Amino acid sequence: MSWDLLPGQHIDRAALHARYGGRIHPRISPSKQSPNVFLFITPDAEAGALDGWTGEHLYFGGEGGLDGRDQKLSQGNRSIVEHEQDDRALRVFLQPFEGPVRYLGQFRLDAELPFVTVDAPSDVRRPQEVRRAFVFRLLPLNGAPVGLRAAEPVARCTVLQRTVPCPAERALLRGPEQTSAQMAARKLLQRYEHHARRELRADLSGYRIKVAGSVTELVVDLYDLTRNELVVARSTQARAAVREAIGELHDLARYFAPEPARVLVLPDRPDEDLSDLLHRQQVSAVWPIGPRDFGRTDPSS
Repeated sequence: MSWDLLPGQHIDRAALHARYGGRIHPRISPSKQSPNVFLFITPDAEAGALDGWTGEHLYFGGEGGLDGRDQKLSQGNRSIVEHEQDDRALRVFLQPFEGPVRYLGQFRLDAELPFVTVDAPSDVRRPQEVRRAFVFRLLPLNGAPVGLRAAEPVARCTVLQRTVPCPAERALLRGPEQTSAQMAARKLLQRYEHHARRELRADLSGYRIKVAGSVTELVVDLYDLTRNELVVARSTQARAAVREAIGELHDLARYFAPEPARVLVLPDRPDEDLSDLLHRQQVSAVWPIGPRDFGRTDPSS
């Protein structure tokens, strides 16, 4: 069956599937009647939040996972990954909230880096609940698509070099949507930052780290270049918060060479049990004493 649509042409989706096969509802619609896999960018829907054009690649978010579970390379996602070995063309359409779809052209999967993963909200109403999602990297065969939102390219940084893989950005880096606990932790961290600059003469910075194979940025709120220390803060000594902070420190420390010491700023001196936990994890605890000073534990002692 020959293909007769040109990029930019509009067609009713029902007519498209009547002519070439495929299902009318999903974002990814493999056809049994023709050698095609149809992809539908849905800018007005939650599922289209990961779609965009970088100037080189078309990013297309995978399907599934909106029930809170991770996406899998099965069904529609698998048809994208295996489109070349199945001798199928990837044909992408822009699907507005209503009206006909617009054909954007034929694409192929980038063989060098076919997809990346990203932490995506399971529900926009509960952004703290995340799942793993796939973002496919597609290369155009009919020229650049028109009318798509811009997407940030994936950084081609490698973890194996064990360096800070992407340029540093000054200051503490957080988004505007913060809980009261996050804001309290931020104030505590800023208080420690002022102490470290004034009393310790520390050279401090913040970082964004872009990891190869992911579009998720890792944020380093505070890094002490003078002492090679990675610093995070929590507004509570609740065990769950401390455990989370320990995991964050160990995760981020992998991207520095040499690996930095880990420091956790808390609102008060940790109790004996938490002190033992931090000691075993080689994490120093720091807490305010009076208006200007800070106490500190030494995990090596």
